[in-house]
Amino acid sequence: MSKRWLTWLRLRLKGIEMNEISMETLQEWSKLGHRSTIGETLLLLGKENSNVYVTTADLTPTARLTNFLKAFPDRLFDVGIAEQNLIDFTAGLAKEGLLPFAVGLAAFVPMRCAEQMRINMGYMNLNAKVIGIEAGVRFGPLGNTHFAMDDIAVARAIPNMTVISPSDPRSIYKAVFAAAEYVGPVYMRLTGAPGFPILYPDDFDFQIGKAIECRSGRDVAIISTGSVLAEAIGAADILRSKGISARVVDMHTIKPLDTEMLDRVFAENRLVLTVEEHSIIGGLGGAVAEYKAGFDRSPKQLICGLGDSFRKVGSYEFQLQDNGLTASQLADLVVTNLS
Repeated sequence: MSKRWLTWLRLRLKGIEMNEISMETLQEWSKLGHRSTIGETLLLLGKENSNVYVTTADLTPTARLTNFLKAFPDRLFDVGIAEQNLIDFTAGLAKEGLLPFAVGLAAFVPMRCAEQMRINMGYMNLNAKVIGIEAGVRFGPLGNTHFAMDDIAVARAIPNMTVISPSDPRSIYKAVFAAAEYVGPVYMRLTGAPGFPILYPDDFDFQIGKAIECRSGRDVAIISTGSVLAEAIGAADILRSKGISARVVDMHTIKPLDTEMLDRVFAENRLVLTVEEHSIIGGLGGAVAEYKAGFDRSPKQLICGLGDSFRKVGSYEFQLQDNGLTASQLADLVVTNLS
């Protein structure tokens, strides 16, 4: 595939260019959830690039890939409930010079197929992409077997593996196209329930490895990833009403981290709070702390996530509340630690 062609890749949806996708379409995706967002985005990418193939593990309807299958019946492969085979097969497509996107449940990919991702994607440094849907605790009533609390930790420990966690329908859309242009293995995790809000305008710049400052502030820096960015922004608004200046950073790429952004945060803010729908071990908070360990002086860091334990069973809303991930809880945590 021509890199030049990818660089100039443009998508047209109802006569609208890729970076100007209609708000009506985004609102529909937001209402339906990240599965519809990823399914429709892959369809649009597939229309523009005949090298794009999709593989999945018994999730064709569940991951909203039916439209892709109808449009390109020879470019979608469902391997059944066999995640290890999914990665092997996807790596084989990449080895042949194609651009495959594997879609699986984040609770099983990468955990169940960590060895295959390590050897057949990371070690071989193949240009294959893996998308984990329903990451975090969105599958609340199904319990811990379906919670993806450790997928970032597994994926970012694999050499050569880039790890991305976009926050809203528009950033998911742009992340997929950015992953298509990026040469190398990528793991993308998707979080959030149907109705997750649109957070970005149509002209925002999404670059792999480049964090986005959503709010400026000098007192606390709230660094978030995934759909809980909405809660981080809500917390900043609450803090502003209390006279506390809060910076909000969307660290959508956990590996590689945007260390230039972190340098600014450590130099300018009095407190750092990382927020993620992932275990407090091995995720965004751990990655930031690892980098922060090299500084002689840096602000205190709080890591807010799913804890180091299996979670209770309950609705998604309950899960966020029970793990202290709502806007009001995050704001209270900041107030307590700044006082």
